[in-house]
Order: sequence, then structure tokens, then C-alpha cells
Amino acid sequence: MASHTEIGESLWRIADHLRGDYEKNDNEDVILPFTLLRRLDCVLEKTRDKVRETEKQVADKVEPDVLKQLLTNAAGVPFFNRSRFSFPELLKDPANIKDNFGAFLDGFSDNIKEILYNFSGGEEKGLAPIYETLARKNLLYLITKEFASESLDLHPDVVTNHEMGLIYEYLIRKFKEGAAAGEQYTPRDVVQLLVQLVFADVKETLTKSKGTLVALYDPAVGTGGMVTVAKEYLTQDWKLDPSNVFIYGQELREKTYAICKADALMKGDDASRIKRGNTLSDDQLVGQQFNFMMANPEFGTDWKKIEDTIRKEAERGSDGRFGAGLPDVGDAFFLFLQHMISKMTPVDKGGSVIGIVANGSPLFNGDAGSGWSDIRKWIITNDWLDAIVALPEDMFYNTNIATYLWIVRNNKSDDRRGKITLINGNQDRFRTLMRRNLGKKRVELTPATLAELVHIYRDGEPVPKLAQTFDLEDFGYTRVTVERPLRLRFEVDDEHLAAFQQSGFFTAFVQTKKVGDKAQEDIRKGEEKQKALLVALTKAKQLSPCGDDRAFMQAIHAALPFKITDALIKALRTSFGTTDETADKVLLKPLDKDYEHDTAGADPGAWYATDSDLRDEERIPLKTDIAAYFAKEVLPYAPDAWMDRSKDKVGYEISFTRYFYEYQPPRALKDILADLEALDDEADQLQAELRA
Repeated sequence: MASHTEIGESLWRIADHLRGDYEKNDNEDVILPFTLLRRLDCVLEKTRDKVRETEKQVADKVEPDVLKQLLTNAAGVPFFNRSRFSFPELLKDPANIKDNFGAFLDGFSDNIKEILYNFSGGEEKGLAPIYETLARKNLLYLITKEFASESLDLHPDVVTNHEMGLIYEYLIRKFKEGAAAGEQYTPRDVVQLLVQLVFADVKETLTKSKGTLVALYDPAVGTGGMVTVAKEYLTQDWKLDPSNVFIYGQELREKTYAICKADALMKGDDASRIKRGNTLSDDQLVGQQFNFMMANPEFGTDWKKIEDTIRKEAERGSDGRFGAGLPDVGDAFFLFLQHMISKMTPVDKGGSVIGIVANGSPLFNGDAGSGWSDIRKWIITNDWLDAIVALPEDMFYNTNIATYLWIVRNNKSDDRRGKITLINGNQDRFRTLMRRNLGKKRVELTPATLAELVHIYRDGEPVPKLAQTFDLEDFGYTRVTVERPLRLRFEVDDEHLAAFQQSGFFTAFVQTKKVGDKAQEDIRKGEEKQKALLVALTKAKQLSPCGDDRAFMQAIHAALPFKITDALIKALRTSFGTTDETADKVLLKPLDKDYEHDTAGADPGAWYATDSDLRDEERIPLKTDIAAYFAKEVLPYAPDAWMDRSKDKVGYEISFTRYFYEYQPPRALKDILADLEALDDEADQLQAELRA
């Protein structure tokens, strides 16, 4: 029996017939819906005659709704086709292939028609543009014949639903191989690992009663791979009753939504639970809660097009889905995770477990006070983050970046509360090279690897070089602002005086909005102030250069016939002051008579101006005493520094590199030289062989 890859490759090769008539990017508009139609046709094959006979017997005797129900019952699946055509039967009349193909499509039940509409952007004309274009290009009969081939048997007895899902994903991946890194489809080994992690410790709970109901949800459902694998795991491996396991999902893209919904119908699931639309801006399952949730949102998906809607939702705070904060508009991962958290079942009703795929950005992007950090803080301090598993690189079809699986839950067991486990699966021991690369996917997880990673997670205990367990506070830090005093040296010379006279502060003395005599009076007073200021500055030349801000300002003030203002002090510092680490500290109020230099115990921030160029920040772990850290790590190198604690911000980040980094000493120089000499000898030998 052919594998799903071989069948997918056969379907992919049918697109060769479209070459020249279709752009390469448009091939999927034909291949994907025809693959679905062929699958539907195969599913209905055994009951086709029964459906036709049922309609023949009762068509004129019952109401339309009753007829549809009878035809559905006759089909044995939640859909039917009442036309007189099947794929093989369409080939019997090549001259009328276009009209007959239209009748074949029109014979499907409404739920299938709704699915088919999504292959043409949700338009009511459904697949008409596709098959009419094929007919116009004299390709409709040829393409139908290719899909009707006996060698392409997609009957459920030959190709299981699971394998059919893999075929869809194979085709979609092939069509998307040139897409951006974030537009990845989740490999089944990653899905298997995520599913087993989500259900790692709930087997006893779910299997102790035959009537246990389970709701599975994926807010970025795609073709339905995650919820499908999860349901199969529960019903086939754990023998749960399939009728007690319900799948839900929402998908943005019409074509993948159509495939997912059709797949649900063919498996006997309630396809109405698969919704279409943007999950973040238009949640189609408002108010519903789920026991288990899994998702792989596209890496780096921006949300700029829906920014207004998202920000309005965030303004609702805890009453909305995004009250913890907003990440940058270039990455929607934390929006999806917050959305899923909002749908967790309360703990007193069993709680929920979430498994979600991420790249590295959500671990550490954003400093304290940013949306990224605030969301991490919210998740961690609520004790929802249970574990993060780092995957080997080269696991995905369209990207080889580092990826991680987050396990988030509100029902941690007593022994796991207040703890977070990090598992480093990005090691050679977990990397099994594939015999043949699939896009950028070069590595796969074997069943043994899956079992080991799940065991490490379930156990929750530290494993040297593999797993570490941390307290919640271990990921938090306080960002403390460290200030240094401003120190200025004043120079009053002709160059500085000329520049000062061109400054906005100096020229403002002779500017007025008044008119007539009042304006002239203001200008006269302004000119007098200018002259007085220049006289005072000329007298201050004798202090120049001056490294004492207080002495300089007092000298200017003593020579002026008017009160010196804060604006004038600022202008003088800007025009005549230059930073100099040997100068005295600049006082906030240099003319304050009550000032006592270096007052014991005084807060430096209350007395001294700060030098913004010397301002620094320290990220101090939450478990570390801030004052002790400052005394040990800062004051020995900057004795005049102080902390502005009013600017403190608490942040959270997760760094796998910090926790699992192992120092590798550089190779000995003699070994490197030996290798270079060996390469030289090899090069000489090759050249000699070429000359021979």
C-alpha cells in the first residue's frame, strides 16, 4: 500500500498538466479542491446507489428538510451527493464534462457546498470559477480523469482519515515551500509530542469513568491535525468513547478551513464546531471553555490589520482576553496564549491544560514594563506555566529556528505548584536525522525520544543536563535605575558667548506678542536684561574655567539686577557647561541657602542633578537583596551612584541558554596547528595528483 507521501507526490504531479495554463502559485486552487472532491466521492462510493434509490422513492412525497435527512441517513455519513454522477461516471461523456461536473457539484448536501465555497474565497458560486476555467482551457476532462484513476484510490478502506490528513498537509506544505518561516505546518512528530505532554498525567482521570466528556480546542486549527491526533490518542490508545470526545477549532484561511471541516464531517464529528475567521479579532466560540487546548500559531504573525480591535479588547482588562498586556504588533503568540487561557475551565470543574508551540521570542523579548514581560509575569505569578520543552533545531518544514513547547495549566498537582520545569530537548541525543529532508525539516523525533521527553516532564524532577526545576521567582527580576550626578566645567569665552547670544533663550528676551507702545516697552526691558546678563557673564570670566556649578551660578546671580530663574540656570548649563568627571556635583538648586554640602544620610536624588549619559540599569534577581547587590556590584565602581527606586519595574524572562549553558574550553593551539598542517599536506597531495 502506498504511503501518504507517495500518494501526496502523485497528487502533486497532476499539477504538471496545469503548467503553462496556470501560474505556479495558482496550482493549489485546482489540486486541493479536487483532492477533497475525490476523497468525498470515495467515501460515498458504497452508499451511492442507496442514496439515489432513496431519493427516487421519496423525493416527491416528503418535505425538503425531511428528504435531506433521509438522504443523509442513506449515505451513512453526515453528507450526501444526490447527483447521477461520480468521478468515474463523469468520464463517460467527455463532450458534456462541464455541465455534468456542475451537476455533480450541485448534488452535494449544503454542508459540503459551504465547504466548497471556501475554495473560492467563500463566494456563493463555489467551485464554478475553478472548473469553468479548466473547461475553457480544455483541461477539465484531463484533470478529472487523473483524479478518477484507479491508482489514486482515496477510499477510507485504503487511506485512513489520519493518512488523509497527512496527505492534505503534504500538499499544502509543497504549495507553501516558498512561504515565510512562520507559515509552517506542524510535523506529526511534534504534534505527537505536544499531545502526549498535554495528556501526560490525566489518563487515570479520563479513563476511570466511561461517561467522561472531553472537549479539545485549537484556535489556529489549520487542517485539524492537532485535534485529530489528540482525539485518536484518546480513543485508540486509551479507548475513550469517540462520541464523548468533542473537537473544536477556528481557522482564518478558507482553504485549510474547508479541508478541516470536510475531514471532521468524514470522521463523523460535528463539523459545525469548526469555525472560520480570525480567532483574535472575531472569536466564534465566545464564552466556551475547554479541557484541553493545543495550537501552533504561525511564528512572528503580525496583528497590525486588527490592531484597533485588539487594543479595544485589551482596554477591558480582566473582563477581556488580553488584559495582561500586548506584545509587539509583529508577533501574536502571546495573544493566542492569552486567548486560550481565557477559555480554561475553572479548577473546581477539573481545570484545563494548554500545549502551544513557540519560537524563542516569547521567552525573553521585552524588558520589564513591556507587554511581553507583563504577560510572562501574569502567567508565571498565577502559577499557570508548568513546563517548557526545547525542541531540536531543523524540526519544521519551513524554518530551522529554535522552537519550544509550552505547557500551561490551571490545575497543577500539589507537588508541582510553585514550580516550573525546563527541559532541554535541543541536544544531539534527541536529534534523529531523516533519510530524506522534507523542506527544511532534517530531524525527527523517534517514539523512544517522545517517550523519554514525556517521562521527564511527567516525573518533574531535575535531570543532569536535561531538566531543571525552578521556583516562580527564579524567572523574575527588578530593573533598578542607577543614577550618577551631573558634573560640569564652565567655560566663558568669546566663542561660548557668541553662541549663547544666538540661542532661543537669549533672543526670547526681545520677542513679544504685544503691539504699539507696550511692545516697545517690553523690547526695551528685554534688551536691558540681555545687557545685564552679558555683563554678569563677562565678570564670570574670571572664574573660568570653573568646576563648581554652585559657585558659578552664585557669581552670575550676584551680578544680575533680577532674580535668576530655573530656565536661566538650564540655559547657562547648556551653553557654557561641559561634562567633566573631575568637577563638583551639580546641585538641583544651586542658590538654596539651606543647602549643607554632603548632608549625612541625605538622598542624593533630592540634591543633585543627574547625568543622563551616565544613567544605567541593573537587573537584580527577585531573590537577591537589592541594597546588598548595589553595595557589592555598583558602589565599588561608581562611589557617587545612587538608586532611583521610584523607577523600579519588575520583569520576567526565561533563558534556556543561561540555565543549560555548558562551557566548552577552546582547543589547544597545538591541535589546531596540527589540523592546519594536515590540510596543507592533503592539498599538496591533490595538486601532485593533478599534475601527474
